[in-house]
Amino acid sequence: MKAMILSAGMGSRMGDLTKNTPKPLLKIGNQTLLEIQLNKLMQAGIRRFLINVSYLGDQIVEFVSSKYKNATNLDIQFSKEEHPLETAGGIVNALDFFDETPFLVTNADIFTNFDYSFLLKYELPMNVSAFLILVPNPEFKEIGDYGLERNKLTFSKDFTYSGIGIYRKEMFQEFKKGEKIKLKSILDDNILKNKIDGSLYHGYWSDIGTAERLEFENKKNDH
Repeated sequence: MKAMILSAGMGSRMGDLTKNTPKPLLKIGNQTLLEIQLNKLMQAGIRRFLINVSYLGDQIVEFVSSKYKNATNLDIQFSKEEHPLETAGGIVNALDFFDETPFLVTNADIFTNFDYSFLLKYELPMNVSAFLILVPNPEFKEIGDYGLERNKLTFSKDFTYSGIGIYRKEMFQEFKKGEKIKLKSILDDNILKNKIDGSLYHGYWSDIGTAERLEFENKKNDH
């Protein structure tokens, strides 16, 4: 299975931390957020990656190329966006990287104990377009994104989308490259068709969306 790590965002909610550093290169402990994700995915058995970049993207390309230059049997490619294209726009822009088998997508800015090998073993039914990992709503988010009923996503907003999922290429093929496209609109259309499955993950998960959350994880990491 191939994997895409979403790394093109501006990270504007991080304040001065992302003035000169792209958000995926901020650190928890002595590792960057992107490095943590890459390592977890490699531990699960994934060896082919696509990382989309935009804001300060050259720093990400240079960091990854240098950090993993001696890794064997590893293919890491980059999709450069002149301006951030939102999640679905980024996937559409990089669609040529993927074949007809389902591929994994994850955000660079989440910190979790989720075992990605679970998704590598999962067989997506032919009539299903995507399989998403949901989590209980975090304290900072009163209203969730979606609900679950018999493993099908619903619009009940009981849970939060973790930023982790596997997708079929066909979900994105009707869209044009280079356009800003939000993932939610595509997911909503497919939920109406009963084509999005999901699972609820109860383990540790954090969205490193603000400087305060990054500081919290670093303080916890020190103990």
